Amino acid sequence: MSRPIITKGKTGIGNFGVGVMPDGTSNTLRVLIKPDGFHFVPSDFEDLALPHIVFDTLNGSKYDLSFNDDGELLINGNKLVTSTNQEDEKIGGDKTHTGLMKLEGGLQLISSAGKTYAISVDDEGNLKTNEVIE
Repeated sequence: MSRPIITKGKTGIGNFGVGVMPDGTSNTLRVLIKPDGFHFVPSDFEDLALPHIVFDTLNGSKYDLSFNDDGELLINGNKLVTSTNQEDEKIGGDKTHTGLMKLEGGLQLISSAGKTYAISVDDEGNLKTNEVIE
C-alpha cells in the first residue's frame, strides 16, 4: 500500500483528534493523533530517509550515528571497530596497539622461515622460546 498523493490535502482538528485528508475530501479523513496515541500506517514512512541521527547524553555530549556507503556504522564520522571475541579468530592487516596489552594463555611467533615458536616468561622475567612441532 502506497501513501496517497496529497493533491489538495486538508487537515482536520476536532474532538476526534488530529486527522489528514490526503485526497482532499471530507470522506477520507484519517485520524493520525488521538488521545490514546499516534495512529500511523507503514506507508506513512515509505520515503523516510535519515542520513544521520544525533543522540544527546545526560551530560550534554552529542553522538552522531550514520552509515557509510559500505553499510558500516559511523559514530561521529568514525567507523565503529570492535573485536569479535570469537574463538580461533584470524585478524589481517597492520595493527598498532597503544596502552597496556596482556596476553593470557601464551604467545607464539612465526619466523620468516615459517617455524612457530612458543614464547614463555618465568617468574624472574626471563624469556624463553621453544619451537612448536606439530
